[in-house]
Amino acid sequence: MTVTDGDPDAQATRDTLRRMAGTAADIARPPDLGDLRRRARRRRVRSVAAAGLAAAAMAAFPVGMAVTAGPSREPQLAAPAPTAPTSPAPVPSPPRPSDVPSAATPSAQATETGSPIQPATEPTTGTRRVKLFLLREQAGRRCPQLVAVTRDVPARSVAKEALRALLDGPSSADRAAGLTSAFDGDAHRFRYLKLDGANARADFTDLDGVLAPDDSCEKTKLLEPMRRTLEQFDWIEQARFSIRGDQRAFYVDVLHDRVPE
Repeated sequence: MTVTDGDPDAQATRDTLRRMAGTAADIARPPDLGDLRRRARRRRVRSVAAAGLAAAAMAAFPVGMAVTAGPSREPQLAAPAPTAPTSPAPVPSPPRPSDVPSAATPSAQATETGSPIQPATEPTTGTRRVKLFLLREQAGRRCPQLVAVTRDVPARSVAKEALRALLDGPSSADRAAGLTSAFDGDAHRFRYLKLDGANARADFTDLDGVLAPDDSCEKTKLLEPMRRTLEQFDWIEQARFSIRGDQRAFYVDVLHDRVPE
């Protein structure tokens, strides 16, 4: 190449060529390792700083959101209370045999002991007129005569009511007519009357003191008035008696007789 001194254009060309030669030399020069390490450290520092800033921003983000735009809370409805199962309507239990009226033949009303006392065909309302058997002394005879009088008693359990009326004793009108009885206010001794088919049995707590110890008219004064009072009813064929359930206590101990067959 030819360089011409003193020419301005030539001087400019020389400067340009020098810059080009320096640039080419820089490009051809091997890289400085120390410079590369410094540059790498600077990049890591910048990366760490940027990551720190990002983390700080992320940490601050929920707080800001909570303050500025906290989520709205909808009211919580209580869960419905469990509904108790509806109990089925109680099924009425069948009546017990003791609750059902007896259909036996003849059907009968029951006493306090549960035994029949009279047929169901007998009236149970109002009153009935019955006969009671009292005593009248007879001149020249050891034992008195039986005399029938009438009483109105409740129709319900009429045989029992007739016997109770007999045990109560004569009325003032009966006494005025000269009638007496071994019984006088003794209805409290009566316990029950029950039927066994056509047989009736009346039971007593006791009959102590009804007759004097030396009275020998036991059957006329005790047995016959009660027997005939009960046997006036057509559903009673035979009346028998006992003391606290023991027939021997009546027939042997009181009447001094034997128990009937």
